[in-house]
This record gives sequence, structure tokens and C-alpha cells, in this order.
Amino acid sequence: MQDLRGEPEELFRRTSAGSAKHISFAVEVFLGSTGIDAFGTNYHIPTQRLRYELRISLSDREQGGTRGIFVQHERCAPIHAKDDTSAFLKGKKFSRNSRVAPFIRISETGDAIEVRQDGRQKHGRPVRYPLKEAARTALSTITTAEFPHLNALRDALGDIQFLEINPHAARSSNDRFEQTKLRPDASNLAAVLAHLKSETATETRPDGVLSDIAADLSSLIRSVRRLEVLDDINQKQYSFRLEFDNGLKFSSRVISDGTLRLLALLTVLNDPKRRGVLCFEEPENGVHEGRIPALVRFLRHAAAFDSEGGEAPFQVITNTHSPQVVEELKDTEIVVADSVMHIDPTSNERSSRTRMRTGVTAVGDMFNPERHLTRAEIERILRHAHDNA
Repeated sequence: MQDLRGEPEELFRRTSAGSAKHISFAVEVFLGSTGIDAFGTNYHIPTQRLRYELRISLSDREQGGTRGIFVQHERCAPIHAKDDTSAFLKGKKFSRNSRVAPFIRISETGDAIEVRQDGRQKHGRPVRYPLKEAARTALSTITTAEFPHLNALRDALGDIQFLEINPHAARSSNDRFEQTKLRPDASNLAAVLAHLKSETATETRPDGVLSDIAADLSSLIRSVRRLEVLDDINQKQYSFRLEFDNGLKFSSRVISDGTLRLLALLTVLNDPKRRGVLCFEEPENGVHEGRIPALVRFLRHAAAFDSEGGEAPFQVITNTHSPQVVEELKDTEIVVADSVMHIDPTSNERSSRTRMRTGVTAVGDMFNPERHLTRAEIERILRHAHDNA
């Protein structure tokens, strides 16, 4: 919460009736069949579908002000086949083994969080953490293969990557010891490109995966021909440049903002070791309308996976106000968020809330706007948002 905008207490919901004191989260994950912990120990994951729940509460001082934010509820358990509503995994083969007990749960007395040991030869009593003033989750304490399912879950939640590209930062040269995972602002783009080239280059493909990035970029910006990484031995820094079809080469210092945005996105999508969830805002920015279908195909291709391969899927979450992007999406890929007015039946007070709907259905005689979503409704919302922009 410290990495988000505002103070932590400002993230709790506020209405005219007052501020909420609790936030509840729930996430359902699909894990790979194997994993490796921070100490290099490999482990097997027999239960690949888990649901993790967390509720945190805001505690105030008697004299005013915030005393702290504490864990109030935490649970992690397998998802039973009969309860699994994921359309994405329908027809996929994977290991479920959902008859096992929860991996994290609240004790029967309600005063502790219990973490079940599920590693090899681990069948002792659960590890207990007092719940009275828990300032961190039990999941955050997991670091080893002694808890394979929870270690994999923590890795999965830690692999959520945000891209909020800052073109000015993306243009900069990078030190050779810069981290090799792309930062949210893409300030280490040159170092990441250099790392990908080093990891994937072969005799027949000396540029490695950089050739694929350049080819995808050329599909969106036709004049692009090649992507080059420059290694300045004297300065001990990496930089990059693009070659265009007229033979001219332009360094990162003069490449347009829109081109840099696309280059950073395609760098993540073409990383052979990509994993987790990528959150990317308004993919249509800097892209000609005629190239949007190709961009959506790139995003969809990167998120495709074969469950029988044992790998966890790579997921892409984007937000958009573009009718052109929505037109290229499949019905099952769309989640529509709009703001609606809610009237409290007892106090008659009004407040707004965000309504989230997914799954597109045909308009019928029993159409309920709170539950049903149509393409016409999506287009109306997009037009309304555009009018108010």
C-alpha cells in the first residue's frame, strides 16, 4: 500500500455515509506444476488451482489518527472442480487434487492464522501466527520449498508487473549492472534489451529475440527494419537504436514517444521467460487505428498457453477507452466497468459505485442491465466516456 498513491488510509472506500474500515481481496490462480525457491530447491505442485482471500482492517487511535492496518482474515485453499467457473481453463488438463485441506486458514478459536506444512515429509502441526494485531500476512513469511504451494502462490502474486512507460526515462542509457527485469517506467529498457540479446543470440540469429521484437514493431510501424543494442565499452553503458527502411539509424534519444511505448511493450511480450501478470494502460496510444488488430493479436498470442506443458500462464490485463480495441476483443476477454448511482433504502442517501460486468450476451426479453452485458451496451459506455473526455 505504501507504493500506491496517497496515504494507506486514503485507499479505503469513502462515501457520503463515511469511510469503510475494511478491504477484502480474493484472487484465484493457476500455478505451474513445478517451481524453484529462492535457495534453488525444486519442488512439485500437485494442486494447481488455488483461491487466496485476505481482509485487512484500519485501526484508529482513541485520540484520533490511524494506529495501523492489520490482517483480519486470511485463507488459501484448493478450488474444487464443481466450484471452478473459469472459462479460460475449460477443457484444459492439469493437476487439481482439491481434496486436501486449506493451506492457510483461521484457527477454530479465531485468534490465530494457521499455515499447514505441505512439503515433503512435512506432516506436523500447522505453524500458528497470532491474529490479534497481525501487521503482515502469513503468506509474506513463506520463502522456501517447505511450503511449495504457498511459495508458488507468493511468487505468482509477486510477478504482477505494471507498465507505466515514461518515454524520457526509456531513452536513457543504462549501467551494465542494471536489473534485467523491465521497470514500470521502462528506464532500464536498454539493459533489458542487451540482456535478452545475450541470452538468446545464436550463430544463425546473432540478434536473438531482438529480431522478433523488431519484426513485431515493423508490423505496427512499417518503416522499422532493425533494432540494435549498443555497448559502450568506455562508458560501460548500454543504449539502443532503430534502423528504418531508408537505411537511416536513430538513437533512443530521438525516437518518438509512441514508438518507445510499443518497443517497451513488445520487449516484455517477446521475453522467453515472461511470467505472471502484465498490466498495461491504453495499448492503443501511439498506434495507428489500422495497426490495432495486429497489436491485439500480439497481446493474445503472448497470453496463450498449454496447461499440459506444466508452465503457469502469462496474463495480460489492459484498460482501454478505444472502440477499435474492444472491437478486436473476444467476448470472453472483455470486462466492462462503469459508474452507477446507488440509493440506500434506509437512509435514502446516494452514492456511486463501480459496476464490473463480463461475458457478452444477446439482448432478450428478460435483459437485466445489472447482470447482462451486450455489445451495444459496451459501445454506449465507450461513446459516453469519449463525450466526457
